[in-house]
Amino acid sequence: MKALVGARSIVTRLSNYSCGCSSADGVKIRTVPVPEISDNEILVRVRSVALNPTDFNYVDILSPRRAIIGCDYSGTVVRVGDKAPGYWQVGDRVAGFIHEGLYTDRGSFAEYLKIPGDLAWNIPPSVSDEEAATLGFSAFTAMLALNARLGVHWSDRGKSQGRAATPILIHSGSTFASLFAIQLAKLAGLKVVTTAPLQCHDLVKEYGADDVFDCRSPTAIEDIIQVYPNIERALDCLSEGVSTAFCADIVRKNRGWVVTTLDTGKRDLNGVRVDFVRASSVVNAEFQWPRPFGPKSRTVPSDNEALCRFYATLPELSQKLKPPPLKTVNVGLNSMRAALDMLRQGKFSGTKLVANLA
Repeated sequence: MKALVGARSIVTRLSNYSCGCSSADGVKIRTVPVPEISDNEILVRVRSVALNPTDFNYVDILSPRRAIIGCDYSGTVVRVGDKAPGYWQVGDRVAGFIHEGLYTDRGSFAEYLKIPGDLAWNIPPSVSDEEAATLGFSAFTAMLALNARLGVHWSDRGKSQGRAATPILIHSGSTFASLFAIQLAKLAGLKVVTTAPLQCHDLVKEYGADDVFDCRSPTAIEDIIQVYPNIERALDCLSEGVSTAFCADIVRKNRGWVVTTLDTGKRDLNGVRVDFVRASSVVNAEFQWPRPFGPKSRTVPSDNEALCRFYATLPELSQKLKPPPLKTVNVGLNSMRAALDMLRQGKFSGTKLVANLA
């Protein structure tokens, strides 16, 4: 099969990490073996992939040579392991997320990928391949932050179990993870307070935000506290600069806590608990960088269980969730490098880029 694989040396990747830049040719199209699946896995013919900033971060810094790039996908089941959970059949339409850029036999920017049977979900007829591909990295980040960290629950059938009177703050509400978080929090029955630049206020309200404040206003913190003095939980979808401190200031009086979508290294901000979500925790596999001698991240079985629960609800839930604004391109694998470069340069800002590979 054809696959887009990493092409940087460890020296170049360390240099990119140190200088915060991108140099040298990062990826190549190669012919590699079709993955052999284990008893608990399924093999998927990839149809559509959603591109994320994390993709070019792996290309520039994390991915060793010949590791397959890409995490979000939708496609069709072509082979089922004898003990694969999920009752899959050949021909089923599936989508999901895979931990990309570390392995030579798995990644979504390829003609085929293998995935554990319980880490894929069945696409209903009303959801397109392109829409399904967006319910990957951004959506599960939102779910993990809300459900596994902030205690926002929904039933196995996606019905509300939230506290309607309890407001939650979603900071930087116009990111893709935020747009999913807003919708999931609303489905759980919560009142959603968010922040965004003025030009994005209509957008976040379109996705369900009850109230939105200008994140650039010097009085934004005071304005939010005055209107919503009882906020206890905050999701920081920016996780850069002073964004986490912004959230902590709002929940501090209520002894609340903040979850970030990046590991900021902070665990306490003047009495406010800070936690984070990380993609590698959901797949029950250790993440190591740089391989083979770098530090390993922890596995979190409860995060894996949360993702399995989420995927079990997605066939129904996906029909209630609105995908982010989409830009679909029919590029094929041969043009994926150019698409990644355009994403790196910010040419698709505000739009989720989805590529049809087949």
